[in-house]
Amino acid sequence: MALHQRRANRGRSRHRGPSGRWIAWVAGLGVILAAGGVALAAVPRANLSPGGRGMAELTGLTPGTHPTAAQFLAQNRIIPVDVRGRALYPSVPLKSGLAGLLQVHLAGPSFLAWLPWNTRTLALRLTTPSMPRLAASQVTALADGAVTIQFQSAVSRVRYHASAFLQRQVKILPGPRRTVTIAIPPAGPGAHGTLDVQAVARSWERGAKPQQIHWTTMPYLTATRPVAQVNAHGSLTVHFSQPIEFAHLKAWRLSPAVPGTWHREDATNFVFQPSGPWGFGPGAGVALVMPSGSHGPTSKSGSYLKNPVTLSWTTPPGSLLRLQQLLAQEGYLPVSWSPVGAPTPNTVRGQISTLYQPPVGTFQWKYPHLPGQLKALWTPGQMSAVTLGAIMQFERANGLPVDGIAGPLVWKALIADRVAGRVSPDGYSYISVTEGLPQTLELWVNGKLALKTLTNTGIPATPTYLGTFPIYERLPFQIMRGKNPNGIPYADPVYWINYFKGGDAVHGFVRQSYGFPQSLGCVEVPPSVAHTIYRDVHYGTLVTVNPPGVPPAPAT
Repeated sequence: MALHQRRANRGRSRHRGPSGRWIAWVAGLGVILAAGGVALAAVPRANLSPGGRGMAELTGLTPGTHPTAAQFLAQNRIIPVDVRGRALYPSVPLKSGLAGLLQVHLAGPSFLAWLPWNTRTLALRLTTPSMPRLAASQVTALADGAVTIQFQSAVSRVRYHASAFLQRQVKILPGPRRTVTIAIPPAGPGAHGTLDVQAVARSWERGAKPQQIHWTTMPYLTATRPVAQVNAHGSLTVHFSQPIEFAHLKAWRLSPAVPGTWHREDATNFVFQPSGPWGFGPGAGVALVMPSGSHGPTSKSGSYLKNPVTLSWTTPPGSLLRLQQLLAQEGYLPVSWSPVGAPTPNTVRGQISTLYQPPVGTFQWKYPHLPGQLKALWTPGQMSAVTLGAIMQFERANGLPVDGIAGPLVWKALIADRVAGRVSPDGYSYISVTEGLPQTLELWVNGKLALKTLTNTGIPATPTYLGTFPIYERLPFQIMRGKNPNGIPYADPVYWINYFKGGDAVHGFVRQSYGFPQSLGCVEVPPSVAHTIYRDVHYGTLVTVNPPGVPPAPAT
């Protein structure tokens, strides 16, 4: 029993022996590893590289590692360096292009400061950036006071001075860059000045000698028309001298106010396209007014029009032959007109299509008996007093200004009347005056001699105008005022007045006799006869004054 117990005890003893040695070995290894870890933790680690906003940057710092001091050795000087976060800045401004050695002293965890390898020094040779140079000394400033400057290398700070500033201004950039925009006092288009600029690549550098920039703003904006005449149905183009940022089209005024739209063709050209079949119409005068200043067109550089600008265009006049055809068809000429072949579609579009390409047709005299002198004035396709008078009569009948000009309003009314079938509300009348003694006046209405009377024309000192003229103004009564040839003023009551040339008129005036020169230029008839004449003539009625020796042309 005792022997068995001893054997059992020896067995247990042999089992405990190897286990204890293994535990001891592991514990020793752990102590060695812990000591090694402490030793490694005590060694400070970091990378020192150039760049960033400072002279250099610390990166890759191990836990517990921290800089304790830094300095820059250059030109036998020791320049202290501040550590701000991970960036290193010199304590004093440095000049550009300075070469030297940057040293940074590091320390490991403070609780291991007793270890000899707890400190370390990093070194980096570097040269401070060169002083930035201007890429150009001539720049363009914006009218609102912005100048963009280009440098050959990146800058971080710009110190500048303009004559309008009492002191230098400083602009610190969020990061190094080559392009810098600075503000100067606003200047209008065409202004110029100088700017002293002192730039540094890094904010901690010492500034060098200022560089001078000459700036000018863009000249005043100008607007022109590429062409002076446009098609009646075409478009208007406005060209600007600079690319436009804001057109302010709502402030543009087109006269007449033709329906249509403006659109930007490109940076410098704007086009107005009229809408509808009529467009501007033939013989039109179109004017565009654009305001000046910031309320008008503004370029991308901030330039604008110095003064309000008015641009004008014209459209080609319509065909004179087609004008005569329409006047004849509507009863304003002593001739009629008939088309040859298929008639023009009597619609607005159909009639508009003939404005410049009249259809083929023939004219015929409407009345079998007319004075030969009136017939001699008529030639299809040529402007004469006959056509001029017809235009004026048509204008009066349609409530238009009586000027004898076939502009777009006349054409539009002619086409509207033709489509609606409206014709002249008046007959065709004509007055012929002869200065041969006895002086007479003949009134022709619708091809018939309606009246013949003695008349008075101008005395030699103030003769009556000779030739054929349309009546342009009519008054039932007026006090005519002026001076006699002897200088004595006069104020005479006259009746039923028809002005045909300047101050000459056919009117009624009381005289003891008629038939020889007595007036100061007018054609005088008895008032009762003047009333009859006034009733049968119209605006545009032709008055022919024949010189002495030329009798009224006989009816043909």
